[in-house]
Amino acid sequence: RKLYGALTRREVVGGLCILVLCAAFVLETRGHRNLFYATALPVFLLSLPRAGWRDLGGSWIARLGLAYLAYYLLSALWSDGLDWGPLADLLRVTFIVLLFFVTTILLAARDAAFEQRFFLCYALAAGASLVAVYAAAAGGLLDIGWRLTGFGLTSHPVIGATLYGVALLVCAFVLLPQSRGWSQRLLWFGILALCVAFLLLSASRGPLLALAAAVVAGLTLADRRIAIALLCLVLAAGGAALLADLQPVQQILARGQSGHFEIWQQALAAIAERPWFGHGSLVEASFEAKRGASRSPHNLLLANQFYGGLPASLLLGALLALAAWRAFLAARGGRPIYLVLLVFGLAAALFDTRTLVQNLGREWITLWLPLALLAGGELRARPTAASPGAS
Repeated sequence: RKLYGALTRREVVGGLCILVLCAAFVLETRGHRNLFYATALPVFLLSLPRAGWRDLGGSWIARLGLAYLAYYLLSALWSDGLDWGPLADLLRVTFIVLLFFVTTILLAARDAAFEQRFFLCYALAAGASLVAVYAAAAGGLLDIGWRLTGFGLTSHPVIGATLYGVALLVCAFVLLPQSRGWSQRLLWFGILALCVAFLLLSASRGPLLALAAAVVAGLTLADRRIAIALLCLVLAAGGAALLADLQPVQQILARGQSGHFEIWQQALAAIAERPWFGHGSLVEASFEAKRGASRSPHNLLLANQFYGGLPASLLLGALLALAAWRAFLAARGGRPIYLVLLVFGLAAALFDTRTLVQNLGREWITLWLPLALLAGGELRARPTAASPGAS
């Protein structure tokens, strides 16, 4: 009671939002969703009537994001075999995305410290969970097979590598440059090194390629010393793993030239059947691959066009283009993290995802979060952002 009395409602909602995001490292999909329902959702709903919905109109990123959600929900109406069960599930997911997106925007707009608190907590949660993962693997308590996995959502090696990749970039481009003293530098560097090791041991090619794209963005618009140091660390870790003949790294090289080309070709053929408005967001598509049938085209842009057609692609393209421009301006102003995260998230989504509404796992943090933070920055720059609304 004493702690709650010292906090505003906005700070409580922000803390719960951070808690839900950080819990991705230890809870699987159902547990993560139930945590959202049990803790964050009631407080979100109580806060939204005072949240200042009209302020959202001051951000074009927010407008485009909401228009994208609305159109994607509308596209369910022309899905073949429209059924109330899948439609109810789509409504549920869209509602959660809407709450997350709007609440994060308003928290970032009215509380400039929210973003920094999130980066801090996320990096610490990643570091703590990785220590537990490595301890469990060393003790034989975690059956890792030929590739390392984690707990919760990170038990999927590709999703895990992406989530830990975000923590890696946050440590490199936010926390390390802002650290004071060697103790803090060693802490963030240690977490960064743990994340690099996980990306290599998870044998996930897509997140590694996304990391390379993010480092290139960092070399161009961020502190080049940090980007070069990060690149050297990844290369040194990869070289050491090769010398040690670790199986995950050997598998990366063995599978390096394979990919999702077969699925992409099938997706392009299906897109050609309905290019204008797509097949609808409720269609259960099957794409045959070497490892069996898959529901996903394994590419955000192809999946977006397949389900939503040309309007969905135009909305997503406009949203990402505007966000990239805002992130570029922020990078020139000394805040490269938005651009780095967007490049990383989009590059990762080109290899394994459906859309920004279906089957969400890592997309909360890799794409929706930087979009919301950028929209919050737009609102902070306006005079109306200072008005009381979500206290």
